[in-house]
Amino acid sequence: MNRIPFDTVVLGAGIVGVCVAVHLQKRGRQVALVDRRLPGNETSFGNAGLIQREGVYPYALPRDLDTLLRYARNQSPDVRYHAAALLKVAPFLWQYWRNSHPATHAAIARSYSTLIERSVSEHRELAAAADASALLRPIGWMKVFRSAAAHDKEIRVAERWHAEYGVEFETLDAVRLQQMEPDLDKALLGAVRYPQSDSVSDPHALVTAYTKYFEALGGRFFIGDADTLREGWEVDTQDGTIAAHSAVVALGPWSERLTTRLVIACRSLSNVDITCTTRRKARPV
Repeated sequence: MNRIPFDTVVLGAGIVGVCVAVHLQKRGRQVALVDRRLPGNETSFGNAGLIQREGVYPYALPRDLDTLLRYARNQSPDVRYHAAALLKVAPFLWQYWRNSHPATHAAIARSYSTLIERSVSEHRELAAAADASALLRPIGWMKVFRSAAAHDKEIRVAERWHAEYGVEFETLDAVRLQQMEPDLDKALLGAVRYPQSDSVSDPHALVTAYTKYFEALGGRFFIGDADTLREGWEVDTQDGTIAAHSAVVALGPWSERLTTRLVIACRSLSNVDITCTTRRKARPV
């Protein structure tokens, strides 16, 4: 199999991998982007499509007993687990628990904020360059509530985010919520709206547009198997063996399998957003 030289190989053509590939290519590197499927056809295909400016704090593992007991019953829409897998994931859960300690969580947020505060502006710039601005909707998103206690709790959180990181928010009572979203359940008591965030009308189309821009910059996409990565940063593709000077692993939930084999210690943070709706809303809920 012929060898194809590159400066960097990026493994994983989801939204993260494609964005990394674009920026490396713009900085003068010759970049190969590799995935087993076409770009944006895995995790980046089906998601809520939110670019969350307010998401300074990564999702923490709850530490209050009531929530943990609710999760333990395995009947919560927030968390589902297989009992047989608990022993295997116990080390991860322990690390998750430790990093969710308020002091540690706050320290993580301070580092995370430097990325999050630029997330919307960077995507807007990239979308404009990729002729995909029409896919971004600068209309924010909202979290709705059925109980006053939950609504008040979210307001307190939003107030803290605003004080610490300038996150903008708007509180909505039931009347204002119905004015903005008349198709929502009339039983909802209110909402908190985060106006600085963008939503993406078609996440897969955005990844595709970014990939085309990457190729226009001189980068190349290959169908290949990241699991073939080996010493020398070589990886097999349908068109030959890529030989690179460096590698970026952006395989989402599949990253650990590869990095464990390569004996590389890594930390990953994932935000998963799921939106289910039967009627079209003016903004993500």
